[in-house]
Amino acid sequence: MKRLRTSMLSLAVALGGLTVSSGAMAQATWNLYSGSGNGCSQNATNSGDYGNSWNCTGSSGVTATASAWSQDRGTSGQVDGGFLSAPGSGSYYASAYLSPQGSSGFGAASRSEGIGATAPNHAFDSVAPGTQDLLLLNFGSASVILNSIGIGWNGTNDSDITLLRWSGSTAPGQVTTSSPRTTDGQQNLIATGWTLVNSYSNLVADSSMPFGDTAVNTGATQASSWWLISTFNSALNGGTSCKTPTGTTTCDNSNDAFKLNFISATVVPPPPGKVPEPGSLALAGLALAGLFGVRRSTKTQV
Repeated sequence: MKRLRTSMLSLAVALGGLTVSSGAMAQATWNLYSGSGNGCSQNATNSGDYGNSWNCTGSSGVTATASAWSQDRGTSGQVDGGFLSAPGSGSYYASAYLSPQGSSGFGAASRSEGIGATAPNHAFDSVAPGTQDLLLLNFGSASVILNSIGIGWNGTNDSDITLLRWSGSTAPGQVTTSSPRTTDGQQNLIATGWTLVNSYSNLVADSSMPFGDTAVNTGATQASSWWLISTFNSALNGGTSCKTPTGTTTCDNSNDAFKLNFISATVVPPPPGKVPEPGSLALAGLALAGLFGVRRSTKTQV
């Protein structure tokens, strides 16, 4: 028995170089709205205009920078710098206006809808004249596993979402003509370095603080510094199957409208001086769980 305990301790020490301390990982929440209490503040660049962004500080102190994008490019022909740049016509997404809607959270107004759009077009929506709106979240140097997503409004519309995480080897950059739209007219994000996490049917709205009571569990297991939350998109999803709390159902590409006001995540910063390979932290954790499973059953986390 003593030899077993000694072997377990030695292996745990050896694996210690592959993991981060328990204090380095933290559960955090972000309230995506412009009020107080882990709220968000608008950045100066493009403030109040298309291409604006908001910094939202989470409960762990990690800041998420949020911006809005849309398949609606408008007719101005204006070209925007940054992440998913877009002219008024062509094969790119365009920056949209990230619209604060109080405790309901953030919506998006595309160039076709106009900054002064009213419900449901000032939400993230696929309601005419809209087609597909997306929220981009950038967590900077921190890497997070996005655990849950909450909305504060969906009106009388569907509220189906598609979630993607960035899995490229470098930070996502400007989309170019080498990354064309697929045949259904949607940007082929999967080919540019984005990975589908899943799609989820009919999120339930909750605009009462504290937010998150009705947030959907994403089931994500891999970390990233960049995440995209889109109105449901069958091309990105690879079909029309959506998750529900109890199983699956069928979603479609139209009539979704919602405002996002909450996310939660596990923050997994890299060890000092080293950026772990994707999934290495999860593998190390499983190794340790298996080691101590020799002595006792492990506890399954949902």
